[in-house]
Amino acid sequence: MGTDSAMQTSGTSGRLWGARARDWAEVQEGQCAAAFRAVLDHAGVGPGTRHLDVRCSAGMAAALSATCGAAVSGIDAAEALLEIARERTPAGDFRRGDIEALPLEDDSFDLVTGFNAFQYAGDAEQALREAVRVAKPGGMVVIMTWGEPAGMEASSLVAAHRTALAPFRQPDGS
Repeated sequence: MGTDSAMQTSGTSGRLWGARARDWAEVQEGQCAAAFRAVLDHAGVGPGTRHLDVRCSAGMAAALSATCGAAVSGIDAAEALLEIARERTPAGDFRRGDIEALPLEDDSFDLVTGFNAFQYAGDAEQALREAVRVAKPGGMVVIMTWGEPAGMEASSLVAAHRTALAPFRQPDGS
């Protein structure tokens, strides 16, 4: 399982992101549904898929994945958001924790997603290593952020930490 270090970002992030959890879930999160569906389609999610959503928020991506037949798990820093995720997908496994130290076994998931997630980690390289660690050999790790790639903090983050992602390829083959 993940590193033995104490929680690095979940305390602060949990308070910030959980402050208006229901508002996010009911008003804002729906705007992301098309992107979530596109990723799930691209990944071929279906019955038998094991999907982990890192920094899962209120669980919309996991809920959509579950409707495709996937077994879903999610990690988030905000307990208020996790409560909504559990309401949406009662059969899912949703846990509070840091993305730098995922409380999950190695080689467990066919798909690991991080929607607008890794740039908020206290140690982004460690968070990326953790995503790779819990993905099955041949599995897929998808990192998605919102906006144009040029000039985005997350784009430079991924480029700078390519060595942590060495076993994986981006959709464009690079």
